[in-house]
Amino acid sequence: MIVGLGTDIIENERIGEVYHRHGRRFLDRIFTEDEIEYAESHEDPVPYLAARFAVKEAAVKALNIGGATGIGWKDVEVAGKIFGKKKLLFHGRAQALALERGVNRMHVSLTHNRGLSMAVVILEQA
Repeated sequence: MIVGLGTDIIENERIGEVYHRHGRRFLDRIFTEDEIEYAESHEDPVPYLAARFAVKEAAVKALNIGGATGIGWKDVEVAGKIFGKKKLLFHGRAQALALERGVNRMHVSLTHNRGLSMAVVILEQA
């Protein structure tokens, strides 16, 4: 049974502007070390950062929480290598909320193309 569905779309340029202005400080606040390493392994890390940012937003929407969530940016993580299936990981408050809702399967799809990044997150109870 589907417990939650979330989507998000973002202009890569928005993430690029913040990335170029604040650099490592921005990265360390929003992304896990593995997400940073993955993005920076590409010639242009911005689309990869933007797609992961969209996943974080989509995951919070999928958890169906209104108002303040207490979920930190790093509580939602995208794992997976180039061209492989991506895996959604929850930590901290996001993990606690997912357990409360009985989530035991998570699906994530992300894409970036022509200046936009998009993510879809589906949370299920088996």
